[in-house]
Amino acid sequence: MTSDAFMFAGVEFSSGRKPVTFARLDEDLKIQVLEKWDRSETLSCLQDYENSLLGINVPSTKLGREAYQDLIKELPQVGFKPFSQEQQSKQWLETNAQDCFRILSGHKLLPRRSLEGRLQRSAILNEQGLRIKDPVDLFEEITRYKLIQGILPLEDLPSSNGLDALAAAYLAWMSFNRPGRIALQGEFVLPTAAE
Repeated sequence: MTSDAFMFAGVEFSSGRKPVTFARLDEDLKIQVLEKWDRSETLSCLQDYENSLLGINVPSTKLGREAYQDLIKELPQVGFKPFSQEQQSKQWLETNAQDCFRILSGHKLLPRRSLEGRLQRSAILNEQGLRIKDPVDLFEEITRYKLIQGILPLEDLPSSNGLDALAAAYLAWMSFNRPGRIALQGEFVLPTAAE
């Protein structure tokens, strides 16, 4: 059964049994899904929505590239076409999440897998209006006792793969809601610098 709601999704690839980190946003930029899935779960979700824009963070690793190419081959089977400015019900676009973060922030990025890098990227997405917990709130929950005990409240801080998938989903949302703020640069769709 398909839904008439509009879905903005993003995917990031890695290795393992569930190589796809899948993010889904609603029209108000609220995170609906942020999960690690296999390809069949991803395709099943994509098939459930009549109107979808999918942002794909193109991987640089060999294993990630294989998972990416497998998904690209199967997207037409669930009705997806490559991105174009013409209105189509299901489209996918390719992007580079790190370039997106760099453009959106206008500043140097910290290493993506570090705690500082994850906090920075969460703050960038939060600043763009994504309904993600403000990473600054994390510091209010850190006490001397928690530090000594090794207890850091990181459950609401997405992984680096999750943040990349969210950036791709946000770009999909932008391509529909703010088409003047995206540009095609080579093979990638990227945001333009804020004015």
